[in-house]
Amino acid sequence: MAGDIFIHEEIRNDELLKLMHEMRQDRTPAKMLEVLKLAAASCFIVPVDTTRDGRYSFHAVGDNKGRRFVVAYSDTGSFETSVKDENQKGVKATFEDLMEVVLQDKLRLDGMIINPGAAEVIFGKELINSIKEQMGVPGADDALDMVVAKPESYPPKLREMIAEFCRDEERISRVYVRLLTTPDRKTMKWLLGVETSAEGEEKKYLLDTFGRFLTPYLQGVEPITADTCEDFVKQAIKDAEPFYERT
Repeated sequence: MAGDIFIHEEIRNDELLKLMHEMRQDRTPAKMLEVLKLAAASCFIVPVDTTRDGRYSFHAVGDNKGRRFVVAYSDTGSFETSVKDENQKGVKATFEDLMEVVLQDKLRLDGMIINPGAAEVIFGKELINSIKEQMGVPGADDALDMVVAKPESYPPKLREMIAEFCRDEERISRVYVRLLTTPDRKTMKWLLGVETSAEGEEKKYLLDTFGRFLTPYLQGVEPITADTCEDFVKQAIKDAEPFYERT
């Protein structure tokens, strides 16, 4: 690429960095959503590996599970502290730019990692792909109008309590769990997709009871409990594995 593409300006994302540090102690879905919303409106510094002939490639790191992530830094200070290799330079990228990189099949990436090390946050490929699918028009902010995704983590007792409820309720065969944000961009809810043989008023009562039973174990995030036959649930759980399945 002709010209100097490398960044020479200072980038600061003080609020984003603050939230990322807070996530070390508070890894709840609500905090993750705060980080995601702010990240979607931010620019980052992306290290690229350069060669003497002027070519460059995105820098990726792996973990002990064999996954590979493209690296990005939230601010100039984090970039300069972490990147010591003289063959790595920084380029400026938006969150949407990073999404496009992650979703390139030929790169075989599993997501992006922001500030690897002390305050790192990982956005997995499934979450990024879900955001991309929800984008009606270009722009990462629009993706947050209604985001449906596999959670990065679940409330500690959720699986146990679903199994406890279903132990005495044989009409539930599978439960799917996803996260979604409402159109006002202020509220996050758990989506509990329930596959059940119950019908009519019995099904309505069962779903309501199931949601109320699990609410105390959802870390303050309200549930939406719905039959997997509902069209919006079908879309939300497409290609998803059941969180609970009767054996």
